[in-house]
Amino acid sequence: MTNKDIKLHIDELQSLVDIQCSEGNYNCNPYMHGLANGLILALSVLTKECPKFLDKPEKWLRENDTGFDGIQFISRFD
Repeated sequence: MTNKDIKLHIDELQSLVDIQCSEGNYNCNPYMHGLANGLILALSVLTKECPKFLDKPEKWLRENDTGFDGIQFISRFD
């Protein structure tokens, strides 16, 4: 992978971070908040910068929404 490729991937990931960290996304529910912080962490690995995680908002936009509605979890150990 060339430096040009790495820069392209960093730019693409930064775009995803910007979208996910925007008002209405990261503070929608705990899942979206975790997704934003996960993208921030991934970007920090590539840029070798200290991640600046988002704090939990005082109130979620979608109260009582865990972000997991409609998702079926399957145990690999059953």
